[in-house]
Amino acid sequence: MTHDARFPSPPALWAALSWEARERVDAHVVRRARLAAAREVLAAVPSPRPALDACLRLVHVREEILADRLMPEPPRDAAALTERAAALGRPVRALELAWDWDSGGTLLVLDALDGAGERTGLARWQGVEWAGPLAVAADVAGRLGAELRGPGEEGADRP
Repeated sequence: MTHDARFPSPPALWAALSWEARERVDAHVVRRARLAAAREVLAAVPSPRPALDACLRLVHVREEILADRLMPEPPRDAAALTERAAALGRPVRALELAWDWDSGGTLLVLDALDGAGERTGLARWQGVEWAGPLAVAADVAGRLGAELRGPGEEGADRP
């Protein structure tokens, strides 16, 4: 079986990056900007370009290595999220809590929607029970006088 160069191991991919590219990748990783870090890897690796999956695996390894330097997650309590929604500068008509998927797996996303339907992300949760984010979202919706949309208490469309 021949090796597929599109899927190099994280150490091999890291070795293919210049020192400058490594610095840029780590700067994105520390800011928790996974996709920007993966794009940086894609842009910096000479041909043949690695697959996105290989870049994301490298970013995950760098997250583990730099864990003590990662920016803290933004607060996800009701008071902080209410303040964040109020700072949008436009009335929030609804909050939407939904399942989503990213390079790290399944997560819950809380978005604020204004009267024009413009969507702004307020929070993300990963690796938590459904009830916690649902309770926070309901509290924020109550504070804002907004409708709460989503799968509901049963998490009907839970993956």
